[in-house]
Amino acid sequence: MLGRRLTVSVLVELCFSASLLFAQSRVTQSATVSASGIVLLTPEDRPIRHAHVELLISSTGWAADTLTDNNGEFNFAGLTPGSYHLTVTAPACERLEGTVTVDGSFETLFLRLYRSQQPPTPRSDSVVSVQELRVSGKAESAFAKGTRMLQQGDARGSLAYFRGALARDPGYYRAYHNLGLANYQLGDTEQAEGNFQKSIELSNGGYAPSQFALAMMLCEKQEFREAERLIQTGLAMEPDSAIGRYFLGVVQFALNRTAEAEKSAHDALWRDANQAEAYILLAKIHERNHNPHAVMAEVAAYLKLDPHGPLENEASKLLQRARQEIDGERVVASH
Repeated sequence: MLGRRLTVSVLVELCFSASLLFAQSRVTQSATVSASGIVLLTPEDRPIRHAHVELLISSTGWAADTLTDNNGEFNFAGLTPGSYHLTVTAPACERLEGTVTVDGSFETLFLRLYRSQQPPTPRSDSVVSVQELRVSGKAESAFAKGTRMLQQGDARGSLAYFRGALARDPGYYRAYHNLGLANYQLGDTEQAEGNFQKSIELSNGGYAPSQFALAMMLCEKQEFREAERLIQTGLAMEPDSAIGRYFLGVVQFALNRTAEAEKSAHDALWRDANQAEAYILLAKIHERNHNPHAVMAEVAAYLKLDPHGPLENEASKLLQRARQEIDGERVVASH
């Protein structure tokens, strides 16, 4: 589909307040226990997909974490009975922290998050945060080398450097983002999604490229409404992002809002005349509106900017269909 490629040009905590509700059940006796639950958005009780749930034993430092599934559900198995520090985070939601006793005395743990009342703090490549000032020289060096390899097309080789940077600084959200890009290029979409999510969490939802990247992955799954929400969040932080405007247009086109999609594509080109993919989006809009001459003009503009780009094959198909439509119009006109 349009927007399938996450380009490397995109290289690219939430506050405490929530409620816990335990559903009491029978106690089970076993050497280990499990803990399962559902993360819901209050007040509508809508399941939150890919919320990050972590259990920590503070005395030993042992921790386990997981992401919720499409139904907002999660499960931990093989836990030692005892007291755990619980942390739950999700984009644009307030952070939930508390203590939970895991001893088999409940079946389901309901975790309710509230929408954040504070807007995320934008993070961009032109702003150095306090966290980044603390990044060790070795972590920064590994990140820079991994990024160069990724830009040069060696996604597999870059993995070790991003992981090395994260081993030295687990809070390095840009390393998680670029690791997600590398995973994506290697076809490991599940890992990529998790890394983009981690980048969003660590940046307090403030790193727009990760919002855009995760949104495009949701587009591939046809989860367009959630994708649009993420893109709008990213654009609230970086309103002049050409790639963000283009991605918004892709989602609007998928939702059959062609007038909005056309405006977004033009907004992208106004901000960056070299945003070649926007011309293909415009061509597809004109094709849907049965304007083959406009289709040909937009495709020509794309090929002039990026003649052998990732959408070259799609451009050729658009040209072929436009010519066929023009030929058909000529046949009808001749009769």
